[in-house]
Amino acid sequence: MRERREKILFQGKWLSIKRAIYRTASGEEVEWELVERSREETIIIIIARLIPSGRYILLKQFRAGINQPVIALPAGCVPPGDDLRRQAIAELKEETGYRGRVVEMSPRLKINPAVMNCDVHVFEMEVDENHPENLHPRQELEPAEEIEVILKKRDEIRSYLLTENARGIAVDLACWFIFIN
Repeated sequence: MRERREKILFQGKWLSIKRAIYRTASGEEVEWELVERSREETIIIIIARLIPSGRYILLKQFRAGINQPVIALPAGCVPPGDDLRRQAIAELKEETGYRGRVVEMSPRLKINPAVMNCDVHVFEMEVDENHPENLHPRQELEPAEEIEVILKKRDEIRSYLLTENARGIAVDLACWFIFIN
């Protein structure tokens, strides 16, 4: 790692903005702005597939950062020390009402590392839609959350995302890359 000096430009409840100063291998000094989470949290993203129908769970949720709704995957923030698998199951239940089981967890990944230091884990989950608990799912949303659950088969997702985008609904990068082959 390079030696780097930092100066906090802004510190908020959720994010901080910093100026980083470092030297390149050729000795040139570079100033760079970056964003960090104010709390040391890990982001979890959930790819949930309903069994036996094969439908995937997508969400439509208003996001203040872009001042419009976005089609995305279930996701959340996990504080340090919490069990990521347990939290993925809880986050899916909270946002969608469905109880699922973890099939696989990714290694630690990064989102936009040019400007943000954020750890992410992607979870693949299966949801037994015939289980009594999943027959009539009820979301357990936080007061500030407004989330619409959308169920689509893999071969319907591309068309759905394009249609929603044409209607002015934003599409999260993860949805596009995961479902568009």
